[in-house]
Amino acid sequence: ELHSDAALLRRRGIRHGWVRARDSVSSTDDEGVMLLHWHQAKPIHLPSQLLPSVPDHAEHIRDALGIMQRVRGGESCLDILDEPRYQQRLQPDFEMLAAVHSGHDPQEIEKITFDAVKSGELFAEDLWMKVSRLSFYEEDASIRFRFSYGLEMFKAQEDDPLRERLAAELAQRVFPECAMVTENAELNALLRCMLGMQPLFVERIIYSNAPNGGAQFHQDVEQGHLGVVYAQLHGRTGWLALPRNELIDEIRTFLAEGSSLLSADFDEDQLESLQYLARDEQRLVEALESEDQGVLEQLLNHSPLFTRRLVEHGWGILLQAGDVLLLPQQATDLCCWHAVFCLDEEPGHALSFALATGA
Repeated sequence: ELHSDAALLRRRGIRHGWVRARDSVSSTDDEGVMLLHWHQAKPIHLPSQLLPSVPDHAEHIRDALGIMQRVRGGESCLDILDEPRYQQRLQPDFEMLAAVHSGHDPQEIEKITFDAVKSGELFAEDLWMKVSRLSFYEEDASIRFRFSYGLEMFKAQEDDPLRERLAAELAQRVFPECAMVTENAELNALLRCMLGMQPLFVERIIYSNAPNGGAQFHQDVEQGHLGVVYAQLHGRTGWLALPRNELIDEIRTFLAEGSSLLSADFDEDQLESLQYLARDEQRLVEALESEDQGVLEQLLNHSPLFTRRLVEHGWGILLQAGDVLLLPQQATDLCCWHAVFCLDEEPGHALSFALATGA
């Protein structure tokens, strides 16, 4: 029986079922338990963590939603940020240069380059903000604003702490509500406990998940990063999040049970291919980590039966405005895989920052 707090998990035309707040991963305020979960690559849900800072940033959140709406309406982000109120945020430390096209990303809407300036002189160059769609699905208006530097395709080969820090600062100038995470004393103290030193919030992304949108199953393991902090500022999102080893176990057990209902989601050839993968754990791991997951992608992202199983087994999370979610990403074999669903009838606003220590 559905209750008023039930939210539909729907993404790119597929209805995956319903989730309620009480279905969410259990939260805890026990630092010892959270530290254990971090080292097990389990998601850590911090309900209402940012609520005390919402009044101070309510105007910034409304302004960001306005920027997102204008971009969806076809306006150039370069023209928007050239307006006096945004130039006041950027100047004199950041000079906006031009909109460029990377040429390799069909989901790109606009990429804007910046220089960092100090005492009137060039301090660092090739910082950028990239606005992209999250999918090619026509009814998914989800977009994101990513802040970084240098060459996108060879990011792992670049190590420039100065430009990494400046790109993070640039994100906070354009979207001042980033401070809700970076200046949250309680959250920073918890992260210091988990990481062993003061966290750096790098590779910042501002997300606006829209109805029918969200991210398909993936992990975010990157060289030099230890995890991701995700903060829901407006609207709600539904999540499936679990360690890779648990995801592998769920897939293998799900297929081994061989429910007759599987024929609703897969044809005979697909089921045979999935059973073949599931019989060998290493083969399944290789398929999961490959760029082309083949029929496994169908199971992970298009099967309401599998989604329901993960929710019933406690891997579902419902994030409300003010909530924070920590996603450990220490290594490919020790990371939290996750998928996201927009739960509302209007676009939301969220922050996603990679966690590093600078060590």
